[in-house]
Amino acid sequence: MFLSYFAISTYLTAALLLMRFFSKNELKHPHQQTTSLLISFAIIAQTLTFTDFWTTNGIVFGLANSASFVAWLIAILLFLSSISKPVHALGILVYPLAAISLGFGILFPDASDKIIPLSIASHVFLSITAYALLALAVCQSVLLKIQENHLHAHKINAFINKLPPLQTMEGLLFQSLRIGFYLLTLSLITGFIFIDDFLAQQLMHKTVLSIIAWMIFATLITGRKLFGWRGKQAITTTQVGFSLLVIAYYGSKFVLERLLA
Repeated sequence: MFLSYFAISTYLTAALLLMRFFSKNELKHPHQQTTSLLISFAIIAQTLTFTDFWTTNGIVFGLANSASFVAWLIAILLFLSSISKPVHALGILVYPLAAISLGFGILFPDASDKIIPLSIASHVFLSITAYALLALAVCQSVLLKIQENHLHAHKINAFINKLPPLQTMEGLLFQSLRIGFYLLTLSLITGFIFIDDFLAQQLMHKTVLSIIAWMIFATLITGRKLFGWRGKQAITTTQVGFSLLVIAYYGSKFVLERLLA
């Protein structure tokens, strides 16, 4: 419990430092090293909260555990990406979400009987990594939309000035989308290989929604390559596709584990 509270406080402190930097007319982040250390401590602390994650029968992966694990993975991917790419502003969205996921786990802990067999662990982790990368793409699309709206309205402030150029922002968006899409493809393939009876396991609705989301992302990536789709098309399509994945995974988990338990 202490580790969860510590991770929550450090994630939020790091996000506040980022917000302060992006809201002021400072060319260099005066607390960059402190922010990086805070995020490192938060990620390590959250890692240590997964003590009951593995069991002899499989993985305890209910709604709270999966939300925390996805948020943890997103935080790691963002932290590593920020070393070489101009994606620091995403932390304003990502790190508070990681803190919220930990808070959710404290308030609504998973029951120990919600176990995923180790035989389908590869499918689960592929899915989670895909969700994490696509979630980063969605956060990038939110920033891109804010940036576009401000530029079109000629409202330039410190935050907009510190964001990378639009072309770079779109490039970062599609980079996360492509990798997330490839992993989502692999997760769907492994799902069909390792899961025998979708109907018996109440997975049909999740599978259908995931396939629709996959088709949306495939259309977007193809449209980008062939027709140069960008701007509002890319932003809206990314958010719609990811919304379907959220409903497919977390919506079904919520209904099955919380409402129908």
